[in-house]
Amino acid sequence: MNVGSGPAERDSRTGLHRLDWAAAGRYVLGRRTPEGGYCFYRTPQWGLEEPNAPDTLAALESLSLLGIDIPASGRTARWLRSLQDGSGSYPTLTIGWAALRALEVLAVEPACAPDRWLHGWVEALAGRDRSRDWRVAIIDALHLLELVRLRHGALGRCERDSMTAVLDAARAPDGGWARPGADLETTAIAVRLAQLVEPRWRPDPQLAAFLSRCEDELLGLRLAPDAQATSVGALWGGLALGRVLGRRLCYLDAVGQQLALLQRPDGGLGARHRAVSTLQATWLGLEAARLFDGPHEKGSP
Repeated sequence: MNVGSGPAERDSRTGLHRLDWAAAGRYVLGRRTPEGGYCFYRTPQWGLEEPNAPDTLAALESLSLLGIDIPASGRTARWLRSLQDGSGSYPTLTIGWAALRALEVLAVEPACAPDRWLHGWVEALAGRDRSRDWRVAIIDALHLLELVRLRHGALGRCERDSMTAVLDAARAPDGGWARPGADLETTAIAVRLAQLVEPRWRPDPQLAAFLSRCEDELLGLRLAPDAQATSVGALWGGLALGRVLGRRLCYLDAVGQQLALLQRPDGGLGARHRAVSTLQATWLGLEAARLFDGPHEKGSP
C-alpha cells in the first residue's frame, strides 16, 4: 500500500498527530465490495455488500488524499458506469453527481452522455418553488454546478442567475447560510458555490463575523454560533472559511484535537464524537486535515 507523504506529516501542535492515518486507509480499503463500489456499512460476514455512488466517491477521494493507490480501478469504473440507464440518466441528482465525479477521479468517461439529464435538473432548479429546505437547495446547486463545469467547462447566464438566486434567498440574517438558522458546514458549502458561480466573488464582513461567533476555546469550532457541540462538517467548514477569509483560526489546536476525537476504533471517522464511522465523514475529515496545510490566502478554495 502506497501511503505517500500525505497527512501523516501534519504539525503535531495542531493535535492532528493523534489521527492514525494508516488505520484510516485500512478502513476505506475495507469498505470496497466485490463489485468494485464501496459501502460504509459493508459487513461481508452478514452478507451485506451494497455499494452506492456517494460512498464510492467518498472512498476514492479519501484514498487520493491519503496517497493510496486505488485498487482494481477498472472494476470500480465498470460498476460506476452501470448506474446509468440507456438514455444517460441517473435515478437521482445525488447518485448522478457522485457517479460522474467518481468517474472523473478515475479519468473514465460515463457509458452515455448525461447532458440531457443534466439539463433537466438545471431547468428544475430554475423553476423550483423558493419556499423549501435551503440547505438542500444549496447542496443541489453546488452539485449541479460541479457537473455543468465538468461537462461543459463554463456556466450559461441562466444557470448563473438561478444559482445566484438560490444563494441570495438562502442567506440568513446573521451572515451565514442557510436560513432560518445558519451553520458552519452549510455556510462553507454556500461560499464554495459562490466562488464557482462568480470567480471574482469576495467575502463580506458579515461572513467573518459569523465565523468568529462559531469559534470556541474547547471545541475549536461550534456547529453554529449558539451551539454547544461540533461535528466533522463544522470543523471542515470553519477551516474552509478561514482559508477564504485569509486568517488563522483562534483555536486551531482545539480544532485538531476535536478532529482526532472523531476517529473510531475501525480507523474511519464519524460525523460527531462517538458516532459510527462513515466514508462520507472520513472524506470530510481528511479534507479538513488538508486545510491545515499551506498559506491561508483570501479567495483560495
